[in-house]
Amino acid sequence: NASACGPSLRSSPPPPHSMSAGTLEALASGNWVGLAPCLVGAAVLLAALFALSTLRRRPLPGKLKPRGTFESEDPMSKDAIDERKRDFSRIVATRRDLWIWTDSERRPGTVIPIEPADGVAAEQVGQVCYNRLKFWLQGELGKIPGAVDLGATSQWQVVDRVVYFISASPGFDFVMRHKVHPMLLQCKFMIFVSKSAQVRVAWYAFATDKIVPGSTSGPFVIKLVSEDLRAERGSRSHAEFRYTATQTSERDMEQLISKHKGLIARGIDSDDWEPYLKM
Repeated sequence: NASACGPSLRSSPPPPHSMSAGTLEALASGNWVGLAPCLVGAAVLLAALFALSTLRRRPLPGKLKPRGTFESEDPMSKDAIDERKRDFSRIVATRRDLWIWTDSERRPGTVIPIEPADGVAAEQVGQVCYNRLKFWLQGELGKIPGAVDLGATSQWQVVDRVVYFISASPGFDFVMRHKVHPMLLQCKFMIFVSKSAQVRVAWYAFATDKIVPGSTSGPFVIKLVSEDLRAERGSRSHAEFRYTATQTSERDMEQLISKHKGLIARGIDSDDWEPYLKM
């Protein structure tokens, strides 16, 4: 009987109706040995709870911290830039892994409305998708007064910066730098366009510290979110990111991201991204 094992047993015994006959007899006779099975059971329960709490506090993999910063270098050579564009086109072609969040579109899972470059020569696929992203971004920012200078969009750095990140290299560089196994699952990319015309990108992925064949998710989730990619950054040749890494019991990335939609909406509405960056 659990009520007979509480911390105040000596000073204020529980009422008789809450105790078994055997426990009452042990109390009446002063025979505390009779309570040994109950006390042992309580000790076992406490040990199990302690083990469970330790399991829940599983350390993050590699050198990850719960929160941190990350710098992603821009590609410099034409070959490296072209490779980022090809990666971007492959992500677009999934019709699944690149979501958008804008003032008018806030539903989790909304895929960017640009068509993959099907039927295009292989060497042109990356550039075609790049141009389609540029057209879409011009349309979104064009809804915001003063956000687009059409005379300056032939060399529009914000498009370059978006494409540079929505590719395989930055995520791989991140996990390698933090000594995390590169088995990343259910990766999702986001493009955020706020009411004030800030443009940010984000990346989510499940990570693991132990390879399990056939896994479709991992016990940890990593989230990277960029600075405003439209902002001036002088001579700096890298984008700055904030990351979070947490243990999770969620097994579906779409469901996990959906839980963040309120904080994302807050960033879209008022550029108050800090709560989301810390999530």
